[in-house]
Amino acid sequence: MMKNKVKSMLSFLLIFALVFSGSGQAAVAKGNNQADQGKGKNSSEQNVKQWLSEYEFYEDTRDGEIYDKVAINELKRFAKVIKETNAEFDSKALEGEIDKTVKQKGMNDLDRFEQLINQYEQAFQEEYIKGVVLKSDRLLEIKHKLTIYLWGYISKNDFNEPTEVLLADILFNFYLSDKIVNKNAIGILKDISDQADDKGNQIKAHLNNAVKMSEKGNEFLEKDLAIPASKSYQNAFKQVLFGLEKAGYSFNTEFFESTTDTDGDTITDGIEFLEGMNPYKKDTDGDGLKDNIEYEVKSFISPTKYDTDGNGISDADEDIDEDGLSNKDEQAYQTNLINKDSDQDGLTDGFEVHQFKSLPTKYDTDGDGLSDGDEHVLKTNPNAADSDNDGIEDSQKLYKQSISKSLIQPDKSEIKSVEVEFSAKGNITKTTRISSTNNVKTTKLHGMIGSPVSITTKSEFEKASITFTYDEAKLGDTAENDLGIIWYNEEKEMYEGLNAVLDASKNTISVESTHFGEFLVVDKKKWLELWSREIDYSRTHGKNDQAASNDKLNEFVPSDDPGDGGIDTTDSDGDGLYDIYEINGMKTPYGIIYSDPNKKDSDGDGLTDGEEMGPFQSFTVDIFGVTIHFEGFFPKSFPDRKDSDGDGKLDNVDSRPLDANFSDTVIFQSDRPEGYDANGNVANDMKTNDYTEDEIKDLSWMFRLQLLESSFPSILFYEFEDMSTSLFAMGDMEDVILDMIDHFREGTGKEYRNQTLTKEAREHETTKAYVEFVKNALVDELKKNGGNLAALQFDKSTKETNQFYQYIQDKASYPTFSSWSDRAGGLTITVNDTWGNTVSVKDFSVENNHFKGVMHVRLYDHFGLDQPDVEKVYKNLAGFRSWFVLQHYDDYNGKYKPFVSVMEMDIPFEGDL
Repeated sequence: MMKNKVKSMLSFLLIFALVFSGSGQAAVAKGNNQADQGKGKNSSEQNVKQWLSEYEFYEDTRDGEIYDKVAINELKRFAKVIKETNAEFDSKALEGEIDKTVKQKGMNDLDRFEQLINQYEQAFQEEYIKGVVLKSDRLLEIKHKLTIYLWGYISKNDFNEPTEVLLADILFNFYLSDKIVNKNAIGILKDISDQADDKGNQIKAHLNNAVKMSEKGNEFLEKDLAIPASKSYQNAFKQVLFGLEKAGYSFNTEFFESTTDTDGDTITDGIEFLEGMNPYKKDTDGDGLKDNIEYEVKSFISPTKYDTDGNGISDADEDIDEDGLSNKDEQAYQTNLINKDSDQDGLTDGFEVHQFKSLPTKYDTDGDGLSDGDEHVLKTNPNAADSDNDGIEDSQKLYKQSISKSLIQPDKSEIKSVEVEFSAKGNITKTTRISSTNNVKTTKLHGMIGSPVSITTKSEFEKASITFTYDEAKLGDTAENDLGIIWYNEEKEMYEGLNAVLDASKNTISVESTHFGEFLVVDKKKWLELWSREIDYSRTHGKNDQAASNDKLNEFVPSDDPGDGGIDTTDSDGDGLYDIYEINGMKTPYGIIYSDPNKKDSDGDGLTDGEEMGPFQSFTVDIFGVTIHFEGFFPKSFPDRKDSDGDGKLDNVDSRPLDANFSDTVIFQSDRPEGYDANGNVANDMKTNDYTEDEIKDLSWMFRLQLLESSFPSILFYEFEDMSTSLFAMGDMEDVILDMIDHFREGTGKEYRNQTLTKEAREHETTKAYVEFVKNALVDELKKNGGNLAALQFDKSTKETNQFYQYIQDKASYPTFSSWSDRAGGLTITVNDTWGNTVSVKDFSVENNHFKGVMHVRLYDHFGLDQPDVEKVYKNLAGFRSWFVLQHYDDYNGKYKPFVSVMEMDIPFEGDL
């Protein structure tokens, strides 16, 4: 009931706008005798012809159906206007053109006109096949009669500008759909005619007639002879049907669903006819590329156009993926036209063909166990399993190799990079990872210089060289000669000072090791000073309580003179730590730690201070050649902070409180963030209130009607909604697009979510492919780096050197919803091409060499239009013009705001290290 009331109100507004818009006219139409006495033609007839002359009738689409649908909707609007204004048809103009049913049934011209509209809508639903051609000429015949009625009305009445523009738009959609279906049908008949043996001349005769009649229709239009133009288009289509009949065909659904592949190009004849290709030729456009090759990448090049982008270079001579191979060369080598590295061996196709002389479609050309990319890195021959003919295959030899990583961070810039060098089989860049560490046991050490690194490898080796490069100017109070390298022995949970070699001339410090793990550079002087430091616990309780509860993790407290002797074992709060420990400070590898002797749980994290600090330890150790007697603590977590590793989990619920898991870690962010372009500017399709009336008219004259209607935004929303639901959505997705339009109308600009939209996007084949690709890449990378999730954390400043980020950026294809079924089903109008995406990991854990987690994928798009959207196909649709005006017209002062649509999904993953 409410829906009907809304439609009724919109109808009233539509009529009100057309009747009263422009020049203050009180009626939409006046008789010729009243308006233009003494003139041969009224001004409206001249204006409509002028409006039509400014429309662009060329349309690079095979879809004629959408324009007929628009015409039907606009005809219904126009019929309401006629009823309200009692406008007249020119009966004299109709004589001899319309059948006698008007007089026979006692109908007047308006009744007959409405009947024709109903017949038009019914024929539209019954006659179209795949939106491309018609079963018969029935629809064209009805449109011819409607054209007569409309021009009769135009010649009899004078009316306001909105009505003139509406009439011009109806006729435009008539003519454009007529031209498209004839173009499609004639192309199909031509392909059949070229192959016909029996009755070939008869078929060609009908084809020639169809071409001549269609061209005649175009000539009539140029001369403002609209009625004979529509008849010519009808006759042209009839000739096609006659020709098809002679050839033994007819337009029906089965015609386009034929599974025969006459030319053997792997595309069925039905699809070729539907898409405008020639099913009897492997290369429809004659550009040197087979139809199936171009059809696979039809969003880049067309199988029906010799030069798709019109730049003067044939599609065959273009290089879509810029890999150094032209498209025709890609065809010859059977490589992928839109993938630079078809065999995923790490080398571009062009490089393999022109320089490396390997096969771009074979991962391992010589089959020796090394990929072609590995052979290039190792400088071996990709075409010989034993490059040096020594009797040992290349994959079984040891190669001295190195891998390096930049370590520069804003807050820890002392160490610039680290390089690892060792001899191993195969390419170590695939098996070895240098990454940042999330282990507080190394990142928070006292005396640390720069950032620690975690080094892992799957390759077998005997000895490796690890070289850190430092920035001398940023060492501060640390002398170069005091630099040293520490290895954290995870098994023993102990730090070992290594025999490093300093080269002050090169600003490097190096060490040789038979194992990998976590390494860091330290200030040896500060390190030894802390480890050899003695704290006097012999004094009685209370003499140094001013130090209690102070956070001095990285500071020293000077040792006082011995006091009363012996240790005061008072434990006031019963936390397992003597008060004297908590007051005077507890020595740890991270510095001196204090806690409150009067609080059992100083930081309130649910763990007692004693549980966090662990037992008091006393042992002797050699570090940097110095024998040290250590008395202090190796804490399990810190008693002066609730979340010791800063990963968002309190220590009492964190199984590894000194090893950050980084829940909800972003591991990938596409170049274009939500609402912005890659340069950080507001995206054009998210802008509003940025076009004046003249600027919109400059885009296309066809915006004139929407600008005239702009005083009644409900009319524009009606056009927007009607187009979206009748042309671009079905089923539940109709409700989604209407909900999105309502959100746009509300003008909050807040991000939008919808369960149905998310479900449709998640189940789309391009989304599934993207998600699976990223998940596999994530699992593989975690296997290689020992489950170090923190190493994959996305950082915009270092993304150029982030191998994981670059791999996804180069290899993955973002989800896109632009197929024929997407357009009809609703994903194209609601999303189309996703603007970008963010991938994060949550609930990540590593136990017993097994890791698992949840990958969270956030797809997003902008529900808005920019200028290119209405410079292409969409400008011919009133609904898109209405959308653009609502969003961008400055008269609305930004009232209707575009927004970001979000589609999120969780994907579990797991693997073994």
